[in-house]
Amino acid sequence: MALANLDMPARTRRTAPTAEETRAALRGRILANRVVAFGVIALFMLAGFFWFRSAVSGSQSLRMTAGSTLSYRHRMAQILCDEAADQGLQIDLIESAGSLTALEDIASGKLDLALVLGDLDFPVDMIREVAVLCNEPLHLFVRPELADGGLVGLRGKRICLGADGTTSQKLARQLLEFVGMKSGEDYVEDNLTYEQMLQLPPDKLPEGIFAMTALPWVEVGEPLVQEKGYLMLELPFADAMGLRDPSLHDIIIPAFSYSVSPPVPPRPLHTLGHPLLIVASRDTPEAAIEQLMRVVFDGDFGRRARLSSLDPTAIDKARDFPLHPGALKYLHRNRPFITTDLIDRIENMRSFLVSAVLAVFLFWRWQKRRQLIGFEEYFDEVSEIELDAMVMDKTHSVDPDVIRSLRIRLSSIKGQALERHAEGSLNGEEEMSGFLTHVADVRSYLESLLAAAPPTPVAVHAPQNAASNGSTSTDSAPKPPTHSTTESNS
Repeated sequence: MALANLDMPARTRRTAPTAEETRAALRGRILANRVVAFGVIALFMLAGFFWFRSAVSGSQSLRMTAGSTLSYRHRMAQILCDEAADQGLQIDLIESAGSLTALEDIASGKLDLALVLGDLDFPVDMIREVAVLCNEPLHLFVRPELADGGLVGLRGKRICLGADGTTSQKLARQLLEFVGMKSGEDYVEDNLTYEQMLQLPPDKLPEGIFAMTALPWVEVGEPLVQEKGYLMLELPFADAMGLRDPSLHDIIIPAFSYSVSPPVPPRPLHTLGHPLLIVASRDTPEAAIEQLMRVVFDGDFGRRARLSSLDPTAIDKARDFPLHPGALKYLHRNRPFITTDLIDRIENMRSFLVSAVLAVFLFWRWQKRRQLIGFEEYFDEVSEIELDAMVMDKTHSVDPDVIRSLRIRLSSIKGQALERHAEGSLNGEEEMSGFLTHVADVRSYLESLLAAAPPTPVAVHAPQNAASNGSTSTDSAPKPPTHSTTESNS
């Protein structure tokens, strides 16, 4: 029994934690509390940062240009600034030479917003589109003696195409090339500003003057007609030129727009129209752009600026630059959260997740199976020992020596498994725990069989002098075994 007790596994006893363990546990709890506290503080600081950034972006002043002050475009910009101020958005209006200059100022960071005509082949890195306000018509003012000759009558004459860097200059040059007139060969190009047109006397002005502006152009258009005697020519080329440039549209200048007597124009004139855009810097805050969109489309700006056809979705038809994120937010403001596209995406995601979970589960099963392969042989050997012991138990043929050999074999199997586990060739903590539990159960079973087994009898040989006495009856009859006191106690 003493030998049997040597092979019994040591049992884990629950002991009271030491002082060092208590201090370590306390330090761990303090550290965890500090981590949670720092995490909460970090979240509050992050929330404060975003709130502060939103507040600053919503209260900052934006800088905008609409070109020359002598255009209806500039008046529209003034109305927009007034409407924005009523809704808490401060916009400072700055004069510029033209659309190209405005785009350059936005790209350099001097401006945040601009009303431009676009279509200037400008790099899109820093420019973002916000909205389309209207289509501005291309005007052509000519001297009265040239009115009946059309565009051909301007051949060899001096023609003002607009200031340098303006869409008016580009579009006028494109139109003249379309009808077969090239600058420097068929006409002399001039590039007067609106201020110069007003200052020069009639005899110093060019025979033809192009201008791109929204109606009514009372700042310069009316003086050219009513004071300096210019008339207007029709430019019915929009549909044909639109085949090459989709941004061009046919637009009508109403009769009597600039004079009633004499009538200028005497009838509605077809001409080229180009979309007027609001553009912004890429770095302009999203919240400010979204607020600007509400001012333009949800407020009183359209009525005051005489823009009856304002449509936020018109930007999809006139796209010269990428959309600003703030404009996208405004355009999607009424989009339902749950859409068919979202449902399709959720369905696709669900299918993907199901497939992914199934794949992970199968991999986990394969991995667990792979870990169990190493333990199976040891489990089988231990179970074989248990079966051998059960057979002896059922047949009442328990042999202590056989039980001891089974116990030694069990210890050998356990040692081999522990050695492989320590080397890392046998993985799985749960499997090892189950294996050791199985070994302990079988060991207990063997110990119980060994304790219940009868003691092994020990034979005592007769002394040799008894045989020399020659007693026939004594030698022939078997003698019962005798046990000493010490043997019986053992």
